[in-house]
Amino acid sequence: MRRRRSIISQLLVAFSVFAVLIAVAGVFGYLSVIRQYNAAQQQASRYQALADAQDKMGEAYGSGLALALSIGVTGDPAYRPIFDAKQAQFADGSSELLEGIPPSLRGLAEAQVRSGQARFALDKQLMTIRQGTPQARALMARSAVLVQQFAAADGAVRARVQGLIRQQTASGNHELKTGLAWAGVALAVALLLVLAGSLSTLRTITGPLRALAGTVRRLTTGDHAARAAVSGSPEVREVAQAVNMQADEADRFRDQEAENNRLRAMARTAGIRIREPLTADAVIQEARTILEQNVDADVVYLHLITDERGRSPAGHEQDWVLANTSTTLPEEATGMLRELFRNQASQMIQDVQGKEGEQLAPWLRTPMRQAGIASHVVTPFGVGDELLGFIAAYRLRPGRRWTPAEIDAVESIAADLGRGLNHAQLYEAENRLVEGLKALDEAKSDFFATVSHELRAPLTSIEGYIELLSEEEAGPVTPEQRKMLQTAERNTSRLRNLIDDVFTLAKLESGEVAMVTRPVNLAEVISGAVDAVRPSVAAGQLTLASNSVDSDLVVDGDVGQLDRVLINLLSNAVKYTPPGGRIEVRAEAENGSALVRVSDTGMGIPAADQNKLFDRFYRASNARQQSAIPGTGLGLAIVRSIVTNHGGEISLVSKETEGTTVTVRLPLMALVPG
Repeated sequence: MRRRRSIISQLLVAFSVFAVLIAVAGVFGYLSVIRQYNAAQQQASRYQALADAQDKMGEAYGSGLALALSIGVTGDPAYRPIFDAKQAQFADGSSELLEGIPPSLRGLAEAQVRSGQARFALDKQLMTIRQGTPQARALMARSAVLVQQFAAADGAVRARVQGLIRQQTASGNHELKTGLAWAGVALAVALLLVLAGSLSTLRTITGPLRALAGTVRRLTTGDHAARAAVSGSPEVREVAQAVNMQADEADRFRDQEAENNRLRAMARTAGIRIREPLTADAVIQEARTILEQNVDADVVYLHLITDERGRSPAGHEQDWVLANTSTTLPEEATGMLRELFRNQASQMIQDVQGKEGEQLAPWLRTPMRQAGIASHVVTPFGVGDELLGFIAAYRLRPGRRWTPAEIDAVESIAADLGRGLNHAQLYEAENRLVEGLKALDEAKSDFFATVSHELRAPLTSIEGYIELLSEEEAGPVTPEQRKMLQTAERNTSRLRNLIDDVFTLAKLESGEVAMVTRPVNLAEVISGAVDAVRPSVAAGQLTLASNSVDSDLVVDGDVGQLDRVLINLLSNAVKYTPPGGRIEVRAEAENGSALVRVSDTGMGIPAADQNKLFDRFYRASNARQQSAIPGTGLGLAIVRSIVTNHGGEISLVSKETEGTTVTVRLPLMALVPG
């Protein structure tokens, strides 16, 4: 297909042709006018010369006739020179007439000249003959005939000259019209050519432009496959190519954006998957799988670093492409990895085999080139300031460049890998710690149970011998000895209480105490506990109130253990409340729970001791300072363990010297109506 010329060239050709035709038309018109003008001037001059010659001849002819008659009548010779001058004038005019007369009129002109010459010759005879004579009259008759002949010839010549003038004028006008007509034709052709060129140019422009506009509309409405036809003038083709290039670039941009979105989504999903496992080995396995499945590389490795020593890639110890490379990282390599890790960056080499590969250290560059690696990316990972390892991705085929989106995806996976690995390691360490604590706690409970069991036998023996001595089975006992035996009995009782508490707490914490649960009315438990401590309350000169107890508080629990909770709390209140003090027990329902509060106006607990009061063997500092108040520091620990086993909570509010309130919260049972 013949390629169209450019619009500029078409316009230049059209205007050049137009200019040439206009110039031709102008030249035709100008030449026609000039030619006609010159021809008219020449004819006018020629015919004017003929007219002047005829006028000259006519004036000389008439004057000569008059002079001849005057001379003939008067005989005055003075007129003769004038007559001769007129005859000479007639001769000059005749010569001029004959020289300029057209050939077609020469015969008439010659006849006129001959007639004139003949009359001048006759006039000379008339001047010599006396007038009135027959000879004179004959000459006059002949003169009249010659005059008529001259006049007729002169009229004929003049008429023919006027005819020629009219003919020449008509011919000139015809030539002028013809020239102007050709000029008009040239101008019309120029206009037609310009019009045709304009229409062709418009068609060349508007058609492809409409097609381009349609293509642009299709592209803007989402038809990304639309492309403009590359046709028309070079300018239009250039615009069409620009539109197509823009559309191709938009397609590439959309593809790149889609790939970037895919990589970002993949990185987010990978981060979730990497952080889900709770063991380091599972995290590494998950990360390796994700990297190999989602990173567009021929080989992807995950290396861990331990004690500045790199390990072979996880899962690829036997098929590592750099198997001959030592896993011990040189100091410069470790420094480079740490620098990248601090900057959260990656090392990217797009052309390992080329000049860019010279950036690699020789110990790594040579084996990489021998392995045929074309490009690589190294991204370290870790947590905090600790470098845990690095990801190495290799492409073996040249020409595939790493994109920023791919690097971002690898760095995102590396960051999640560092967090996931750290989380898994912490979780494993925590599990190991928990297992150790559990083992320690079990050993402690076993120790407490063993010690308690082993202490009971000798303690029973001691208690028996004290009883025998007190009953004077071994002989009389002096007052001093009885006082000693009473002291030993009190301390033995305290030791038995301590052993019982340790044994009970050990069994509660180890779960060896079987709970026999049933619906328990807390009002009954509280009433029984109050009755149990009333002798101690009376002995301590205290007041005990338990009036605000809701009778509908039913919980699912072990009545014996709950009774122990109330007795322990009331016993502590009695123990740490000075004479004249008050103890109060209240119980009520609140938000699906039963709240039991034991309040006293005792010595209170220092604020610094309150958060440790439920720990084993811990006693408040003010209680320890008063040696007269006995205690093991296990009562509240036992209470908390029992309450916890019942799904409840225990809390304490106290102010030193003002008293203490202990609150036990237990879940209420849902009572079935009827």
